[in-house]
Amino acid sequence: MTKLADPSPADLQAIVPCDTGLDPDAADSVFRLLALGHAQGLAGALLTITNIVGGAPRALGAQMAVLADGRYCGYVSGGCVEAAVAGEAMKAIAVGVDKTLRFGTGSPFLDIELPCGGGIDIHIHVRPDPAMIEMALDHIAAREPFAIALAVGQGKARLTPHSEPRERNGWLHGSFIRHYHPQTQLVLIGEGYELVGLARLGHSCGLPVQAYLTAEAGAHALDDCGAAVAVLQGAQLPVLLVDPFTAIVFMLHDRFKESRLLESALDYSPFYIGALGSRRTHASRLDRLDAAGIGPDRLASLHGPVGLFGPTRTATALAISVLAEITEARAQLDG
Repeated sequence: MTKLADPSPADLQAIVPCDTGLDPDAADSVFRLLALGHAQGLAGALLTITNIVGGAPRALGAQMAVLADGRYCGYVSGGCVEAAVAGEAMKAIAVGVDKTLRFGTGSPFLDIELPCGGGIDIHIHVRPDPAMIEMALDHIAAREPFAIALAVGQGKARLTPHSEPRERNGWLHGSFIRHYHPQTQLVLIGEGYELVGLARLGHSCGLPVQAYLTAEAGAHALDDCGAAVAVLQGAQLPVLLVDPFTAIVFMLHDRFKESRLLESALDYSPFYIGALGSRRTHASRLDRLDAAGIGPDRLASLHGPVGLFGPTRTATALAISVLAEITEARAQLDG
């Protein structure tokens, strides 16, 4: 691959920053762009919101990646100031020194305003270690939580290969700790068009989906969902690939079969587990599981009836309701 030269400070005036279009919500986007820049011989910078004054469209820890030739990805606002922020990052890359800049309220950049009226401090870490970038990509691909400690003022960044589910982005001993947790993974168990609808909606939102079917007839309907599909034999679950960032949803109408499968699923510790049915159905479900010796703590973790809003009459409405409830539960986990 042809190596590109970093633009000189004099060249920067002629460069117009350009959004690459990489998904700003995908944790790997910033690292993919930085890895691409390194492969092409271009320096880059990792930008992180380290402080918020008043309101801001993005959360503490939101990130961008910027390359020396003006390409960038990620959001630190609603998309309205990213090009200007990228331009300042390019200047920092050219000088080769980390810096923290204020944008919005209290900023020296009077022509760069945040529509919400707040202010954000953005730390620009220039020329991040390529080995750290590759490690980050490896952890994301393996669904392994990790954190990066930005030693603001020292020009250093260090990856720590662990992070607990409820740990929050923030300051610790003079460093800003940015946590990276896997995206929500859906494990769907059951059959019918309700399951297919939820699988399709989850896939369209970019979520990994595993489907365990209790009837082979529905397998073909999941071919276009990008889901990993397995057909269950009897009422026994195989070993599930479940981590603390997984949501498990039961969507079947055979209550006897469901009870057997639920007993196995409740041995896992996902952040969400729920089952389809009415309030009366859920009460009966809990009674059966209690009679089977399932403890009260595990029963309390079971959502039912699934869905953020009331009874639905279509598979699409049910899918939206269930995914909304899962999203709310994930927001509570992430803080």
